[in-house]
Amino acid sequence: MSSEKPRRGALLGLSALVLVSATLGAERSQNPVFRASIDVITVDATVLGPDGQPAADLALDDFELRVDGRPRRLASIQFVRYEAAPTPTQTLFARHFTSNEDVNAGRLVVVAVDEAHIRRLEGRPAVRAAAAFVDRLDPLDRVAVAGLSRIDIVEFTRDRAALRRRLESLTGQGDPVFVQFNIGLQEATEIADGAKTRLADAVLRECGRSLTEYISLARAEDADAGRDPCPEQLEQEARAIAQQARTQARISLDALRALIAALRPIDGPKTVVLLSEGMVLEPRLSDLGEIAAAAQEARVAIYALQMEQPVFEASQDRVSPTFLRDIQLRGDGLERLSGATRGAVFRLVGSDPQPFQRIARELSGNYLLGFEAVDGDRDGRLHRVDLRLRRGGHLIRARSAFRLPKAPARTRTLEEDLVGLLRSTRPATELPVGVATYTYAEPGSDRLRIVVSAEADANAGVHLGYVLTDAADVIAASGAQANDSGRHAFSTLVSPGPYTLRVAAIDALRRTGLVERPFVATTSDAGPLRLSSLLLAPRAAGDAPLLPIVDRVSSAQVTAYLEMVDAAGGEVTGARVTFEIETAAGTQVLTFSAAAVRTNGPLAVARADADLSGLAAGRYIARAQVTREGQIVGRVVRPFAYQPR
Repeated sequence: MSSEKPRRGALLGLSALVLVSATLGAERSQNPVFRASIDVITVDATVLGPDGQPAADLALDDFELRVDGRPRRLASIQFVRYEAAPTPTQTLFARHFTSNEDVNAGRLVVVAVDEAHIRRLEGRPAVRAAAAFVDRLDPLDRVAVAGLSRIDIVEFTRDRAALRRRLESLTGQGDPVFVQFNIGLQEATEIADGAKTRLADAVLRECGRSLTEYISLARAEDADAGRDPCPEQLEQEARAIAQQARTQARISLDALRALIAALRPIDGPKTVVLLSEGMVLEPRLSDLGEIAAAAQEARVAIYALQMEQPVFEASQDRVSPTFLRDIQLRGDGLERLSGATRGAVFRLVGSDPQPFQRIARELSGNYLLGFEAVDGDRDGRLHRVDLRLRRGGHLIRARSAFRLPKAPARTRTLEEDLVGLLRSTRPATELPVGVATYTYAEPGSDRLRIVVSAEADANAGVHLGYVLTDAADVIAASGAQANDSGRHAFSTLVSPGPYTLRVAAIDALRRTGLVERPFVATTSDAGPLRLSSLLLAPRAAGDAPLLPIVDRVSSAQVTAYLEMVDAAGGEVTGARVTFEIETAAGTQVLTFSAAAVRTNGPLAVARADADLSGLAAGRYIARAQVTREGQIVGRVVRPFAYQPR
């Protein structure tokens, strides 16, 4: 890790700016020390207002949490909004900084087709509706398509044509069971569970006699066996129907567990949209606590679409005697499954787009709530979660369980998590992170000093890590810091040329952010002068160090800072600098007083303060104009966004 102290001293006003990380001390910057923190358990929650839209105005006090029936105090809240892709005008001025908001990785959505619970000749309208849903998602959203008959590598892509082809290749595999009797699924499960009344009704309907009439006198005269086999055959058939339905449900549930496990290593929330005609998941036989805990750990929500089942089918000449109750039984299974994973069930009729549109609306924003773990939570067991709203008129969907492993032999440190994040090839955008670079010439040297400013948008403590590599992928600098502001700055000496800066951040809610900024370390030439980047920072009191902005300025009092170095090593004389601010459209709105230039041999510094309180919120461009002997010899610009508090 590089942490060289600046040589300019008080002249720069950057004595602590260029190495904010040095405030921890030179030794600590070489060996970052992270504060110990309490385990925070996170709960994703979707809250819909009376209008059906995600409610974004709730506070911590609006929620009530119980774990295993006992009240718990919520410690933090964050509303995560998923914006649409930025327009070209939004990214026009983004070259001076890089953000994982600007290169949004999009949401992660999996369209899962439950082939075993879709009849072979059905499902085409639902697949067409799913393809239309994928097409309507934001272009930045990454989508995967999976069939539950085989879970292998889950590949996310933005290639909508490839996703459509994949969807069209998945077909139903659930053929109707051809049996001797017309037995409904609902009554079959009840008969299999020993319901004699239900068996008696079915026997009377299908066998033509009461269940008590086991002996047929007419058959006794014609056959060796006098016992009528109809009731026994019907009961066996009912048990076979129930067994098949429960086995198919177990297979699909196991496939969903495998899918959730495959999604767990991927950072951020994931949504599974499940196409199915329903499955039999009875509370007495199917405990969904395990899949709820797995979904909580992987941050997966399952939205199920129960496909329409026609009353009459060409392949069957009889209608189930419990047709409506059969649909309800299958739907109840999907309700339990989606409810355990913070999702919901919607009925899908043909290719109706409305259920998909409602899912897309719910995915536009959700809350991330955090509460502190206690000793009893880390026992490897399931713990029930009950999250409610104190405010009426809203609908809340939240996870129903969590599980923490027993005290592990070794817990990963935050530094290890940051290193893993910095090495990751996957985007991490849940925690917004922005980074800007400033370049300064070193007097008497061909090397350049790079000042990096990074910020993470978090309401709680943030752990930041960075690594700077050159064109040969050799590390030029690295380091880490923990603070409550989410702001961090550091500097390092490098040779001119291309570099790649990666900055990772983890906040108290375990949200992660990763941003990668490629840039070229170089200065601007103004005749014999080498001009630095134009630095903007909130005005600091007294001799306090400046903290350069990334892009946004919220303080009305700002400082502009520019350095000039004589390339030949001579003293900088006769240079004057004027700072200006104009709108993004090119209209000048503010001119600073001509900055006094202070020199120290081959180095000269221009610094001036400005009051932005008269400006409206919006995008602006700051400009430093350098003149010598009345002639303009160089200009340096810095775009920024003014967003007053």
